[in-house]
Amino acid sequence: MIKLFLLHPNFADTAVDNSGQLYFCPDCALIEGFLSYYPEVRAQLEIIYVQFSKPRQVIVDLIGEQNQGCPVLVMEKKDNSDNADHFKSAHPYLFMNTPAAIIQYLAKKFQVGLPHP
Repeated sequence: MIKLFLLHPNFADTAVDNSGQLYFCPDCALIEGFLSYYPEVRAQLEIIYVQFSKPRQVIVDLIGEQNQGCPVLVMEKKDNSDNADHFKSAHPYLFMNTPAAIIQYLAKKFQVGLPHP
């Protein structure tokens, strides 16, 4: 199963301000938009929402502390029959954490529309 980790929206970030302002992750929102266009892709993924605060232990346990940014797409190496050129490796997992690359990969894998160039 392909796991997609996204941040919950409406988080505070005290590194930006202490006013209690709520935020969302623009990169995660981009992925959410793609998934809203293609619910058949969403159905093929295990989507896991994590809190903004670190450590994001569920991600750390899979691919390491240095790779806990979101969004991130993770799969076991044995489950990837596709071209893994754009993936990074964290044995026994492959992952990608660039929103455009995630969308491109999912669009090709599930044969849905590609982003317009």
